Amino acid sequence: MPNTQKHIDAVCRQRDIPPVKKGMACSVDGRAGKIVGGNSSANFNVKFDDNGNTRNCHPYWRFQIYTDTGLLYYDYEQGVT
Repeated sequence: MPNTQKHIDAVCRQRDIPPVKKGMACSVDGRAGKIVGGNSSANFNVKFDDNGNTRNCHPYWRFQIYTDTGLLYYDYEQGVT
């Protein structure tokens, strides 16, 4: 799985998501994690805090991204950016 900023940038362009930096905190279906990369499915690679596993996560499915200060930066379901 490509875990570079370049791949994250590609996901943002393909999915029309505001710029995301590698390591940003996120929540997928209520599970906390960090964005560590992007993949050829135009999804993010997320490393989950609870078990350390990295998974392919679609940014339009129960996905929130948070700033360094913990503010909501992106929520597909609510349209927050």
